[in-house]
Amino acid sequence: MNNNFFTYRDNIEGKVAIGEMPSNLRPLLDQIVTLYQSQIPNKELPTYHTWYDHFDTELKSKVDKIRNDIFWDKLCDSTPNCIKIGANEMDELYYSNPPSTYNRKENLYGAAGNFDIHKDCIFNFDGIKFYRIIIGLTDGNDNVLTKFVNLNDGKKLNKYDFLVFDFDKTMHQVIKESDSKTSRILLKLHFIVCENCKYSVEHVEKIKKYYLYYEYITRYIMDEGTNPKEFHQFFLGLISSFMLTEDMHLYLYLVSLVIIVVLIQVYNVELNFLMILYVLYCLFLIFMLIVTFYYLRWEFFKIR
Repeated sequence: MNNNFFTYRDNIEGKVAIGEMPSNLRPLLDQIVTLYQSQIPNKELPTYHTWYDHFDTELKSKVDKIRNDIFWDKLCDSTPNCIKIGANEMDELYYSNPPSTYNRKENLYGAAGNFDIHKDCIFNFDGIKFYRIIIGLTDGNDNVLTKFVNLNDGKKLNKYDFLVFDFDKTMHQVIKESDSKTSRILLKLHFIVCENCKYSVEHVEKIKKYYLYYEYITRYIMDEGTNPKEFHQFFLGLISSFMLTEDMHLYLYLVSLVIIVVLIQVYNVELNFLMILYVLYCLFLIFMLIVTFYYLRWEFFKIR
């Protein structure tokens, strides 16, 4: 098996592959994008996700053929005793139409994480790697770059291009280089891989469930928090958005300090554990007021 599949093997960033899909799979990819284009309800949305469980029978069949192809055996990197298991529960088709990263006039809410520097997960299981694969299904992308920030490399994904990266380790960011409108359709596949594996298949399957639970939680937040209309959707969306706001930790420190001064000077609260609870309560109350403002603004003026 060709061991040149991976473009980078980095102790910190993990393994990363940048390449093009083999010719035998390209007709299937064309059929997938043709089927999916008609299922996108609103092409003005910044993002639209369709998870594997929601694919119709025809889409599932074609995506299964892509995922089950021997091409992905290269994820084992020519190592012996390799266990490779697909995580189809996390697979998706994804419509992306990001605004400019330089002039964000639109609040992205739950979709904010897609356009900021981030890793996709937080785990690091010994001897086990989890890979996310992104495959371009459309052409015309000349300005949306998926960049691996710490490797100083990336790809403007077009038809048949693919990226593979470590779900837990690889820092990346979607960067839109100009204001021109650029929409893309992407297929995302996922595999858990144990090279030179010292574990049983059952153990690897158990580890896979941790990734699935993590994905279900983040998926719920993203689904509910993107393009919010209800109060709880603004709540989730603003959490996602604020967490990625530059220098947000400094704002929290400043507000917390002001709260502490007021509690001490005005209410004579002692600096102890109870003070911490008061500060957390005040921060939560402030956040709820902000959520209420955004929700009422939508209710009365239809402004997000």
